[in-house]
Amino acid sequence: MIRLPQGPPVTFRNNFLWCHIFLVTPLSGRMAAPLPRNLSVPPKALLLAVCTVFCVAQGGLAQAGVGAWLADPLDTDSGLSASPAQPWATQATLPDLPKLQGLSVEEQAQIWTLPQLTAYALAHNPQTAAAWDGLRAQAASLGMAKSAWLPSLSLNTNFSRRQAASTAGFTVPARNSANPNLTLSYTLWDFGLRAAKVDAARAQEWVAGFTQNQNIQTVAFSVAQAYYQLLGNQSLVLADEKTVAENQKNLEAAEVLHRAGQATIGALYQARAAMAQAQSTLAAQRQTVRSSEGLLASTLGLSPQTTLKITSLKLGQEPPQLHSAAKTLMHAALTANPTLQQARAQVAVAQANVRSAKASGLPSLGVNSSYGYLYQGGFRPGDTWTVGFTLTVPLFTGFNTHYQIRQTQALRDQAQSNLAASRNSTEATVWQDFHNFQGAIAAYPGAQSGLENAGKALEVVQAQYRVGQATIQDVLLAESTLAQARYTLIQNLVNSYVALAQLSQAVGIPLGENAP
Repeated sequence: MIRLPQGPPVTFRNNFLWCHIFLVTPLSGRMAAPLPRNLSVPPKALLLAVCTVFCVAQGGLAQAGVGAWLADPLDTDSGLSASPAQPWATQATLPDLPKLQGLSVEEQAQIWTLPQLTAYALAHNPQTAAAWDGLRAQAASLGMAKSAWLPSLSLNTNFSRRQAASTAGFTVPARNSANPNLTLSYTLWDFGLRAAKVDAARAQEWVAGFTQNQNIQTVAFSVAQAYYQLLGNQSLVLADEKTVAENQKNLEAAEVLHRAGQATIGALYQARAAMAQAQSTLAAQRQTVRSSEGLLASTLGLSPQTTLKITSLKLGQEPPQLHSAAKTLMHAALTANPTLQQARAQVAVAQANVRSAKASGLPSLGVNSSYGYLYQGGFRPGDTWTVGFTLTVPLFTGFNTHYQIRQTQALRDQAQSNLAASRNSTEATVWQDFHNFQGAIAAYPGAQSGLENAGKALEVVQAQYRVGQATIQDVLLAESTLAQARYTLIQNLVNSYVALAQLSQAVGIPLGENAP
C-alpha cells in the first residue's frame, strides 16, 4: 500500500512538491498486486496524472472555498439577480406568443348581430378551445383505462461483447452474444379494479364535457354582456350629442337675450358653462365607446384594436319578454345547468375511486408467457420459453390501502356535499336573476314615460325663456332632467337584456329574445 505523509494540511505548492518527490523516489514496500503486463501507460506517468488532478483540485478548492463550492456545485445561482431590488434578466428561449385572429375585408364591412358574434367567439375564443382540448385529453385517459383489458406484448433484446483477463496474464477471446425476448402478459381477474378505473375515467370525461359546456356559456354571456354594453354606450353618445345640441340652443338664446338686454351676463355664463360641461361629457363617453369596442373584440379572440360594426339600440323598442315562471326555470336548471351537472359527475368519479381503492387491496390473477432466443459466438443458438400464472395477494401494505379507502370515501362525501351546495347555489342564482330581470322590465314603462314628459317640459321652459317668463336656471334644470331621463331609459333597456342573458346562463338554456 502507498503511505501518504502525515502531518498538518499543506498548501497547493507543497502538495505538488511532495508529489514530485514521491514520484522520483523509488517506491518502498510491497504493492497489493502486480501491475498487468499489457499496461501501456508507464506507472509513474499514471500516478503523476492522478496526483496532478488531486493537487489542482485541492488548490482550487482552497482558493474558492470548499463551503461555497459545496453550496452550489453546479453553479445554478449564476442566473440570479445580484439583489432582491434588481429585476431578473432571463436568457430563456420561451415559446412564441400566438397570433391573434384578424377579420377579412368582408367581415370588417358587415354589420354584426349578436348570434353572429356569439358563433364567431365560440369558434375563435381561446377559452373554448382550451376546454375542448381538456375534453380530448380526458377521452384519451378513458382509452388508457380501457387498455388494461387488453394483453401487453413487449420485445427486448440484449447485445453484449465480453472479454476477460486472468490474473495469470492471459486473456479469454472476445465473445459476442444477442438475446431477443418476447413477453406476453394479461390480467385474468382483479376483482373489479380495471372496471372501477374505467368508470372513473369515463366520469372524468363527463366532468370535462360539462366544463366545456360551462366555458361555452361563459363565453356566450361575455359576448352578450359586452355587446349590450357597447349598444348602451353608443346610445349614450347619441344622447350626449342631443344634450350638446340642446345646450347650443340654450346658449344661442341666452346670447340673443343678453344683447337685447333681457338676460344678465350671469345667465350667459351659466349657459356657456352648461355647454362646456355637455361637450366634456360627450368627449368622455366617446372614449368609453372605444373601450367597449375593444372589450367586445377581445371576447371574440380578436385584437382590442379591431372595430366591429353593430346595429344601434332604439329607445322606442320594447324590452325582451319572458313567459316562464321562476319555479319552472329553477326546475329546468337542475338538468341543464352545466356547473350543477359537473358537480354530479364529480360524485360519479368519487364513487368509482372508492371501488378502485377497495379492489386494489384484493388478490389479482394474471398469465405470463415469454419466448427467447440466444445467439452466442462459439456456441450453437438456443431458445427458451415459459408459460405461467401469477397470483398476487396483498397481505400487508403498511395500512396504505386502508387509508387510501378512507381518503376516497371522504372525497366521495365531499363531492356529495359540493353537489348539494351547487344545487342550492344554482336555484338561488336563478331566483335572483329572474327577479332582477323582472325588476328591469317593471321599471321600463316609468322610464319611458319620464323621458317623454321631460322632453315636453324642456320645450315648454325653452319657449317661456325666449319670452322672458323663465330663467336660464329653469332651462338648464329642465335640460338636465331630460338628459338624466335618457340615461335612465338607456340603462334600463340595456340592463333588461343583460339580465335576461345572465338568467339564461344560470338556467343553462337560451331564454326569450336576447338580441334587440
